[in-house]
Amino acid sequence: MTYPLYPADAANDVADPFRNLDPPPTTGSTAVIDAGPDGFDGLVERPPTREEIAERQAEEFGGPKVGAGFFGVLVAVATGSGLVGALVLADALLGVGVIPDPWGTGGIGPLDPTTVGWVVVGVLLAIVLAASYCGGYVAGRMARFSGVAQGLAVWVWAIAIAIAAAIGVVLLDDRYDLLARAMAALPSLPVPPDALVVVGVVAAASVAAITLGGAVLGGVVGVRFHRRVDRVGSDDSAGRPASAGW
Repeated sequence: MTYPLYPADAANDVADPFRNLDPPPTTGSTAVIDAGPDGFDGLVERPPTREEIAERQAEEFGGPKVGAGFFGVLVAVATGSGLVGALVLADALLGVGVIPDPWGTGGIGPLDPTTVGWVVVGVLLAIVLAASYCGGYVAGRMARFSGVAQGLAVWVWAIAIAIAAAIGVVLLDDRYDLLARAMAALPSLPVPPDALVVVGVVAAASVAAITLGGAVLGGVVGVRFHRRVDRVGSDDSAGRPASAGW
């Protein structure tokens, strides 16, 4: 093969110096990649990421779980009972006398009876919040996915149990006078008689909102534990210590 010793004239076709080559250049197909015996389609399937695996698992096993919600509400009831028992024990040991007469015919130290009543109400609401949080957390840990849904399941179970208990109180009131005892346990706060219905509705709505928020928050935190476990050994956790959690 010989090539011209002079450059191509810019005024002419740039291919002119190559038209009289001996032999002329040829073009043809060149195999770059060996297709192999089974052929090759040019696509390589990558392994799924941790997020994709978790999403598939959530689609398959997510959603509210009735069993997890039931055991969650059992834990909530047990936690609330234990905290109330601890409060009664502390009251007895300290000799304060708030629990036997919670809405007090008299104050405690510098606190008047109304202030004592509001303090007790605040403590009881805090116990309700803690109990509902523990119930939602247990349900989230059991179900692994959908923390909000597990918290809602715990809350629905709690509402159902409360309704069943209220029906039982009404049915047994004639024999055991349960309504009068329940009213005696309520705070004797300075509320006008014509506003009792409004106060009752507001109190019920507040308790419902607190239990719902605590259960949902507990469910979300309980599910997050499993996400931390899933990150152990994955590429995005390489070189980093796993976060501690219970």
